[in-house]
Amino acid sequence: MSFKPILTAVLLAFIVPAYAQRPSNSWEVFDFLLGDWSWSGGGKPGQATTGTSTFKPDLDGTVLRRTVHLEYPATKERAAFSHDDLLYVYRDPADNALHALFFDNENHVIRYTVTVAAGGDSIQFLSDAAPGGTRARMTYKRVASDSVTETFELAPPGKPDEFTKYVEFTARRTGR
Repeated sequence: MSFKPILTAVLLAFIVPAYAQRPSNSWEVFDFLLGDWSWSGGGKPGQATTGTSTFKPDLDGTVLRRTVHLEYPATKERAAFSHDDLLYVYRDPADNALHALFFDNENHVIRYTVTVAAGGDSIQFLSDAAPGGTRARMTYKRVASDSVTETFELAPPGKPDEFTKYVEFTARRTGR
């Protein structure tokens, strides 16, 4: 009697399920941000008039992907334009810390460290304080089960902790 078929079957019983279970991150702390969002009417000249965004797990749950599309009306200084960006949130496998990479159609690339506030009602994205460059801070705060505020701030070169609000808006969830 040969034990090879039995040994092969036993090994496959352990190897195949382990291989099929790909590592994935838990995005529970981002639950209040997951889904589809929209806002309209910034109200001030130069602000976007409409916008949509989506926060969803991607790549089998290994990253969280945010996409944004904004429409800006024409002003005296410039023509109407659209802004699109993409943000990937991930856990660093070396230390399990949350980080994010931001890209947009204006050729910006921003690397963020991500911090979830105690209680889970706020998530902050803080860029590195690069010498000679600006620093960005983006904060999401839960307002209600179907709304959040996003505040985007910039600190000038040489003053990495002196943030000035660039834009703030409230978004409404339109779907999960």
